[in-house]
Amino acid sequence: MKKNILIGLMVSLMISFPSLSFSDTTEDLINALIVKGVLTEKEGSLLAKQAKAEKKNNGRVEFKKGGGLLFESGDGESNLKIAGRIQLDYRDFDTGNGSSANSKAADGFDVRRAYLGVAGIANKYYGYKFVGSFGSSTKLDEGYLEFKHIKKAKLRIGQFKMPMSLEERTSSRFLNFTERSYVNNGSLTAGKEVGIMVHGTPSKGINYAFAITNGYGQNVDMADDRNDGLEWMIHVDTDLAKRNKWKDQIAHLGVSYSNQSDMDLTSTATKQQTLGKGQEFFKSKLSGTATDISRSRYGLELALAKGNKKFQSEFATASWDTSLGSSQDVKAFYADVGIMLTGESYSKSYKSKSAGGKFDRITPNRNFNQTNMSGGAWELMAGYSKFDASDITSSSVGIQLNSATANTNEANTYRLGLKFIPDPNTRIMLSYANTDFDGENKEIAVSGSTMDNERAINIRMQYDF
Repeated sequence: MKKNILIGLMVSLMISFPSLSFSDTTEDLINALIVKGVLTEKEGSLLAKQAKAEKKNNGRVEFKKGGGLLFESGDGESNLKIAGRIQLDYRDFDTGNGSSANSKAADGFDVRRAYLGVAGIANKYYGYKFVGSFGSSTKLDEGYLEFKHIKKAKLRIGQFKMPMSLEERTSSRFLNFTERSYVNNGSLTAGKEVGIMVHGTPSKGINYAFAITNGYGQNVDMADDRNDGLEWMIHVDTDLAKRNKWKDQIAHLGVSYSNQSDMDLTSTATKQQTLGKGQEFFKSKLSGTATDISRSRYGLELALAKGNKKFQSEFATASWDTSLGSSQDVKAFYADVGIMLTGESYSKSYKSKSAGGKFDRITPNRNFNQTNMSGGAWELMAGYSKFDASDITSSSVGIQLNSATANTNEANTYRLGLKFIPDPNTRIMLSYANTDFDGENKEIAVSGSTMDNERAINIRMQYDF
């Protein structure tokens, strides 16, 4: 009688509370009761089957490790994850060495990013993601549907992040510094676009993606009367460490290419801000007679890591051709080196995705304990990035330097960064960027003054879930 009451009570609890549905803990409990002779093996098996059936009916709700509130159906074929992030920045700037260097970028606070969205799978084969940006303006950040019927050739439609650059594919939550490098210029590498993409992993450690997009950036359609051409792009990367089973290592190599003909005339204007998110030092414009514009873009990426040490680098170039017969290039490069001072391995933060490998969340060996002020992960970074638009001058034919707003076409930036990661969801970042302007005039005009150098300190507090 007591045994039957116990079995009935356990089943009733599992039916009444979905959060107590079948799990490893429940299975351990049943096995313990069998060992102690409270249940026979037959009764334990029956109870386990009932618990599993209840899980399938009820589904589950849980906070995922690393962040996100997950709702999942009992059969595991549908789920919805709520996720978000907030990044709060403070910036301080200093300038010098110009002929009248008394201009200063505005110091101050900024809500750099504030995102909230949902993502998941419906009926096993249909993926979705909808993310809103609520920073300085409210807009759609990403919104797409994905058809997963063929694992090696998934189809994505909507507005999503393009596969061209390793740094671009890496979320802003997990960057080396507070800001991306000059390679991340929208004219050099594609960011978030509206279009369609086929991507997959045909073999272990090899990813590919082929996309066709509007080619004009986020939330921009092609509704004009200039007969715009679509942009197509292709990306391939491999992680040799994964393919060869090199433990605790990363050997990532990638290449990208894109092409677009009959571009919108206004879309060729390129601009660039310093990596401290300070002064805009470069901006281009079309000469009055340039038409029939086309653009090709190339990108190379490399990431090497062993244990707690990492090297990451990219090179990108964009070439414009116009009706005037000129071909003009803009190029950018960066190289970063990092070390986890507390010993965490970079290979654990690298994710090989079907649309391209990328760096992801770093999990500390031990979370920060405020009681004894111990734990958490520390990372030290150093990097260099160069922007080179020397083909575009104030007198060049086709695309020209817009000297009304800026008057230099090259820049070199050296950066240092220190990062504290108390737990997988929280980051405190300090970045220092020293930028020297070069090329035409070697100075930029700001508010009636000139400057040839900018020094910036960026501090970020970040939380994501």
